[in-house]
Amino acid sequence: MNISVCIDMMYSYVDFYKRFEEVKNSGIDVIEFWKWSDKDIDRIVSKLNELNMKVSIFNLDCKDEKLSYQLSRGILNAGKKEEFIYALQQSMPVYKRLAANGLIVLVGENIEHLPYDQQVENIYQCLLEAKDLVEREGITLLVEPLNNVDRKNYFMPYAKSVMDILRKINSPNIKMLYDMYHQNMMGDFSLEEIKENIDIIGHFHVADCPGRHEVGTGKVDYVSILKEINKTDYNGYIGLEYRATKKDSETLEFLKEVYNV
Repeated sequence: MNISVCIDMMYSYVDFYKRFEEVKNSGIDVIEFWKWSDKDIDRIVSKLNELNMKVSIFNLDCKDEKLSYQLSRGILNAGKKEEFIYALQQSMPVYKRLAANGLIVLVGENIEHLPYDQQVENIYQCLLEAKDLVEREGITLLVEPLNNVDRKNYFMPYAKSVMDILRKINSPNIKMLYDMYHQNMMGDFSLEEIKENIDIIGHFHVADCPGRHEVGTGKVDYVSILKEINKTDYNGYIGLEYRATKKDSETLEFLKEVYNV
């Protein structure tokens, strides 16, 4: 099972650094999180070594507080290439130290004074600027669409728009984070689209819809979906990123159905 748990969202009833043990005790060895600039990386490394755990992904970030906030909203569609590369250069040592599998990159919110096509071109140019660097350094960028219901005015909420840019970039190190909750919120989820583009998907996120709670609380048949994904040649992680309505360790039964364990 290539499962990872987002410990910024899950197991939130205990201290962040105690969540490692909670995940491990739940039978999962891989965690993910959001910002790194507000975390003690030394302590994370110590926890990983102590518990024989791994990190799958975390957010592109930097130590400059203003830029860190902007990155949490997304800067690609604004065409901020210099800031994007600066944050990437700051994130790379953390990525390598944690032996991570991907960096989450957000597109940004719609900029009213910029034409749609210009914002799309800005995204393309930012990613193109990073292409040689990430390929040379062995970094994988994961561009994530977010729904524009929870994330008001998000510029690129549909999967195909991101996929089209990634096809144009054509890099094994620049892929998509396919969050099934976000795409279901947009009415945009398509298993066929996933299968057709599995080569450019580098990570999945799972949360039921609506509500963003654990599997079984909404309308999405995740057991069937994940079984179908297992039939493809996808070998990345399925990330659990939901707000549980009960103790997190009690929300994992669906994994037994999917993986027959």
